[in-house]
Amino acid sequence: MTMTMAMAMAKHPLIPVFFLLATPSFFFTYYPSPAHAASELVEGICNKSQNYSFCIQALESDPKTPAAKDYMDLAEISLNLGISNATDTRSYVTDMYENSRTDPKKKPTLKACISAYDGAVGSFRSAFGELKEDVLTANYDAKVAGDGAVSCEDQLDSGGVKDSSISTRNQFTLYFSNIADVITTLLLK
Repeated sequence: MTMTMAMAMAKHPLIPVFFLLATPSFFFTYYPSPAHAASELVEGICNKSQNYSFCIQALESDPKTPAAKDYMDLAEISLNLGISNATDTRSYVTDMYENSRTDPKKKPTLKACISAYDGAVGSFRSAFGELKEDVLTANYDAKVAGDGAVSCEDQLDSGGVKDSSISTRNQFTLYFSNIADVITTLLLK
């Protein structure tokens, strides 16, 4: 410490307090927080996804995302979101199928959607299970998970069933499949 600085501190007792408070904030501006780093990872992923705003909202909806350190953490988060979404969609369609007030003509279509979502849930789960040992296979299964939503939507169309709530859920499943595909592709590099 220079003599001038020591004299200034002696005259103004708040100057040492200022330096104590300012010095740590100086270091924090040069070292990004883990949440900031995770946010940059999410941003990069979502820029490559089919639906940027859905991707941001989906990944940020998980409380583990701010602590994500790398693509592997975000792959696990995205696949868990996909599993949850596909499981919820399967349950939703199953409830419609089992409801006594559902038009019997719609039941074969709904049953086909249930079967398609069995595959989607299974693919998301397989991708999650393979993630740390075989990323290429996890990537494949993440992509294939979207086929269940496509199959269900095709069944709705061919069966003449118009249900926007199922169609919206199908679209969300496709988005989750795409997000997981983007992340697992980044893990392959």
